[in-house]
Amino acid sequence: MSRSVADLLFAPRSIVVYGASSDPEKLSGRPLDYLKKLGYGGGLHAVNPRRDVVQGVPAHASIADVPGPVDLAVIVVPADKVPGAIEECAAAGVGAATVFASGFSEAPNGVGVEAQERMAEASRRSGMRVLGPNCLGSFALPEKAFATFSTAFDTPGALPDSPIALVSQSGAVGTFTYSTMTSVGLGVRFFANTGNEVDITVVEVLDALVDHDDVELLLGHLEGFTDPAALERLASRAASAGKPLVLLKAGRTSVGQRAIGAHTGSRGGDDAEFDAVLARHGAIRATSMEEMADLALAFAPGRRVRGRRVTVVTQSGGAGALASDVAVDVGLEIEPWDDATRARVAALLPFFASTANPIDVTGALINDVGILDKTLQISLESDETDVVLVVLGNSDRAAEELVETCVRHHDATDKPFLIAWTGGTGKPRLDLLEAGVPTYAEPVRAVRAIGHLVDHSLRSTRMTPA
Repeated sequence: MSRSVADLLFAPRSIVVYGASSDPEKLSGRPLDYLKKLGYGGGLHAVNPRRDVVQGVPAHASIADVPGPVDLAVIVVPADKVPGAIEECAAAGVGAATVFASGFSEAPNGVGVEAQERMAEASRRSGMRVLGPNCLGSFALPEKAFATFSTAFDTPGALPDSPIALVSQSGAVGTFTYSTMTSVGLGVRFFANTGNEVDITVVEVLDALVDHDDVELLLGHLEGFTDPAALERLASRAASAGKPLVLLKAGRTSVGQRAIGAHTGSRGGDDAEFDAVLARHGAIRATSMEEMADLALAFAPGRRVRGRRVTVVTQSGGAGALASDVAVDVGLEIEPWDDATRARVAALLPFFASTANPIDVTGALINDVGILDKTLQISLESDETDVVLVVLGNSDRAAEELVETCVRHHDATDKPFLIAWTGGTGKPRLDLLEAGVPTYAEPVRAVRAIGHLVDHSLRSTRMTPA
């Protein structure tokens, strides 16, 4: 029985680095170094006709000499040697091959088109799957299968782990997004960069991961869009599984189309059709790498909502007003509480504070953090609250107590509880993120993320059978 794309890339029983260097600092030496250093436990071999051992791993003159079966070959030879290497791997019965080299269909004047077509033909003829070319590979935390040369994952200590899959056609976009996510305390469990997509696509990899119990959030970046039916299948299956699907796509304009053609040789396709497919199934189109990370932060705790009512507790009336405008834009409700609940909060606050929602606790909380504590207690107890957004700023002098208060209330509820902490040293925001509280650098980003969280939650509720 043939193994799936997800099995071959993320749970390979054996990996061969084809063209592996003995120097772990070189691009062609890094994959072997990472696989050893990060603890890959499957069969590990190298193809290097000039050596019997490379970085302590058995080396062979050709792929045909490697004891099989080989699930994944990582091709690290120069571009002119790649088609031959792919054909050799296909003839040897390799399950999948990853190609790092550039200079194929994306190259100027079509100089690499014929070579890429040779790879495609070898894949079609043999059934061997191909990731790339012009990519930086893949990794899977559960199996420690780091088949990549990217230094983005070359960090001290254990890599952060979250039940998130990130698949990107652009290597830089993928690693930029990954780094942004790790900076806010999130990890990625499965990662792949598809490059020119001679065979394996972003959509196919994400679709292969929908049924994985250890994946709860699907993130993708695309340039090419030539198979609407495949995207329809992915979006439909993700919706049925209740797993948020967030996609970032380039090529909306003629200039963008030209840029992706020069980058990965892709065709951007019909952008309106792309949007329509996502809209039919409640998938989300992110507008930037930062927004994709923002959405990951909102969805990662796994909390869902029962309605659109947001309670904003803020120390800044102005910031609360900004958040309110954006809330209206994204279909959220920030409405005044009933008179009895407002009276309970009013008893805590200065006479000039607002209890109309946003609840403006004013700068008085700096002198009495208990104001925030009691206001959050009332907010979370209220049936008029589906989501809480706390908006703070600067306040470093009282930060330790404010952080402790917010963490305690976040942990005591199952309602989505997000914070925007703006300005100051930035340390309180990092402390909140480390404690697992979704925290943003400013309220507008938080509100937009809440909007998508609410839309997805309510759509999933409607789809759940009674």
